[in-house]
Amino acid sequence: MSDILGEDIIREPLKKEIITHLELLGDEFKRYFPGINTEHVSVRLARNPFMCQVDDVPDGMQDEFLELTHDSSAKNEFRAQDLEDFWAHVRGAYPQLSTNALKILILFSTTYLCESGFSALLTIKPKVRYHLEVECDMRCVLSTTSPDTEVLISKKQFQPSH
Repeated sequence: MSDILGEDIIREPLKKEIITHLELLGDEFKRYFPGINTEHVSVRLARNPFMCQVDDVPDGMQDEFLELTHDSSAKNEFRAQDLEDFWAHVRGAYPQLSTNALKILILFSTTYLCESGFSALLTIKPKVRYHLEVECDMRCVLSTTSPDTEVLISKKQFQPSH
């Protein structure tokens, strides 16, 4: 960050706080995913296949790996898209590599969704309202679909005349 922002921008107490925060995130990562070795070739391939060496790649995937690393459109897609979107996009052309990557990446998204669900449940259903039925509310909170408020509003009568 100092290289990007300049040495004088980030003061020493803030640097220490950022370092401490990143170390705590690393500890949490290890606690949530104890069996994942971030230096393992399959994890490195999932994170950035263009930074790996052909000798590190398992024999069954080397042909696909070589094709991918020489595919200029795939390199452009990798820079332009999120990691999950990239691997989903190249799944037809590079099935072994993408399946390997998506198996690793799915761990993070499912963990995030579970944590989001628990947080939403704690917000919706506090201890004082333990009899509350939350299925419909949870569906609304966790849905990625946005309501079409204009259509919903147009179907309602605001103030009935007497």
